[in-house]
Amino acid sequence: MMKTLFLGSLTLLASSLPLVADDSSNKHFILVTTHQNEIGEICPEMDAGQTLSFDFQSNHDVEFNLHFHEGEKVSYPIEPHNVSSIKQSFEAPIKQTYCLMWKGLNQDASKIKVKYHIL
Repeated sequence: MMKTLFLGSLTLLASSLPLVADDSSNKHFILVTTHQNEIGEICPEMDAGQTLSFDFQSNHDVEFNLHFHEGEKVSYPIEPHNVSSIKQSFEAPIKQTYCLMWKGLNQDASKIKVKYHIL
């Protein structure tokens, strides 16, 4: 089944990317593209106790974090750091919308291949 995921950018208009999902396993495969100082996010809503397993590979280092908002406060279960690939899991402590976020660091396009699923 093909869906569309909308990713926002602080410096560009929102872009639409193809999202491929297997409904029986909740697995998602996405390509995020950012340039220097552009941001891409994937923000699934999770219940307390659910686990978000994700991995990504980028052709350039990007600044990556996992965060959520509580009013004006932003909390970072995974602090911002520069990386070109990662494979990790995160268990939601509370019902919340959690955001995987990438910031481009290179003038050339960073093409980030993302796989994630929620259990």
